[in-house]
Amino acid sequence: MKQTQQKSLDQQIANQLRSLRQQRNWTLDDVASQTGISKSTLSRLEKADVSPTTGMLAKLCAAHDITLSRLMMLAEENYEPFYSVSDQPVWTDPETAYVRRSVSPPAAQLTGEVLECIIPPNTTITYAQPPKIGLEHHLVMIDGELTLSIDDVRYALKQGDCLRYQLTGQSSFQTSPGNGARYHLFIL
Repeated sequence: MKQTQQKSLDQQIANQLRSLRQQRNWTLDDVASQTGISKSTLSRLEKADVSPTTGMLAKLCAAHDITLSRLMMLAEENYEPFYSVSDQPVWTDPETAYVRRSVSPPAAQLTGEVLECIIPPNTTITYAQPPKIGLEHHLVMIDGELTLSIDDVRYALKQGDCLRYQLTGQSSFQTSPGNGARYHLFIL
């Protein structure tokens, strides 16, 4: 089930990437020059031949000025108020094993979204730039420990801590060798 769900999400991401590129009349060369991702890799991503990494998705989202969640999901015109846990898409980064569950996915009529994220021990995930400048985040730690750097300011987070911030530049999520992190991220 989990592997089937991952393949389905990879295909959905592939379809969205192709659609976004075509809407802007960009070639694969155009996207490659904006993201630093090779044309051949972009082509394989658009065919769902490979699973994208968090780093690749961050670069693609920044190029298209959208959040990662919007890329992963078709924005629903009409949303259902109840979203069963079995319907919540789960994506796993093939490179870092970072897990991202869309608890409350983006929808055209709603402002926010909610994610549950799990970062394994001894992992660093860095985003060179935000997908959208000024994006508001509320991160609530559920388990573990996380060091979050936002524009070179470091925050050490433990269970129950909350960090509220707006993205304007680089951000980095780092777990220690002995501890992973599980948190909820509210995006507005």
